[in-house]
Parts: sequence; structure tokens; C-alpha cells
Amino acid sequence: MLRIDETSGTLVAPQAGGLVTENSPERDELLALVGASWQAFAQELGLPNLHLAAREVAPGADLLAFDEQAGRAVVLHVTGETVEWQLSRALAAAAEVASWDAARLAEISDKLEAVVPGDSPALVLVAGGYDPRALATAEWLARRHGVEISCFTISVLRFGNERLLSVHREPRDGSADPAAQVQWMLTGAKAPADAPAPQAAASAPPPGN
Repeated sequence: MLRIDETSGTLVAPQAGGLVTENSPERDELLALVGASWQAFAQELGLPNLHLAAREVAPGADLLAFDEQAGRAVVLHVTGETVEWQLSRALAAAAEVASWDAARLAEISDKLEAVVPGDSPALVLVAGGYDPRALATAEWLARRHGVEISCFTISVLRFGNERLLSVHREPRDGSADPAAQVQWMLTGAKAPADAPAPQAAASAPPPGN
């Protein structure tokens, strides 16, 4: 859980207090916040090994990162809305990045010089919500075809005069109220009976060779 600092345009840790659910931020605002606070956002995703390399380098590739642990590129597709075309645009972006040669990768960022040209990048989708068919397709691609793809839902909660950005890995179990779960995490109050224990997000394991 990260607080959106309206003054500095960054993401910082929140304090405990009352929370009210709000609409997800628009795509442009979300991209600006993530880009200005990459390290904090990567930690919130549970992907601390990702290093931001470039922004909007290809249609659908809103952010391009390098996973230093896996030695591969990671395409992040960001939208604040729930739309049917999320997955198709993200896959098209990953295909384009996979087509780049070593010179093109180095031109984009020196962080990508260690990427093997032709290797498929990992794919991270960040959205305000998902069409159920998109999640089902992503799960099928990961489970049956070894595509390294992760989906995260972002939501915004009002904390007094401030906003908090919450990130959840999909699919998630249970249907507890998000504000109640966050209140529990911040204050240590007893969790609702149907609220699952929070789990740290982690990247999907890379496909086998």
C-alpha cells in the first residue's frame, strides 16, 4: 500500500486511518506516478529486481524494464480501465520487443545490453480491473504455453485529504472489502472473517528451457 503524494507526485508509505474507496487513476496519471516512483512501485508489485529502462518505446509497451535476476526484458502495459483489448495490446508489445536486435536494445537503454536478442520478454499488466476473459487467457498462456505473464489490479483509497494506491496480484482469493483489508494491514485490527491473509506478489516462474 502506497500513498500518492499530490505535492511531489510520488508514491510513499501511508499512515493508519480511515479509508474510502475511489476510482482508479487515469492512465496518464498512473504512468507518471509509477515512472516517478519506480523503486517503490516495483517493491509493491513484489518485483524488486526490475529496473526501469524506458517509457512508451512501442505501442502497448508503456514501460520497459530489465530483470537483473532473470537477465531479460520486461514489458509493462498500464491502463486505469477495464477493457477487453488489454491482453492483445500487451502481447503485441512483447512481440515487438522480442524482435529487436542487440543494437536496438542498446539504443533504447544501456540497461538492456544484457538482454539476449530474440528472447521473449516477461509481461506485466497493471490495470484498474480486468475482463474475466483476459484473466482466463493470461492464465492459459502461462500454464499451457509457458508465457511469463503477471496481472495486477490497482485501486485507490481516500485517506483524509490523501490518496492511497493499492496493488493486488490476480487472480486473488476471497471477496472481502478492499478498504477493510487495507485498514487491517495498516492498523493491526482484527481482519474480517472472509478476508484472506495478504500475500506478497511475486513474478511468475520463467518457462523452462
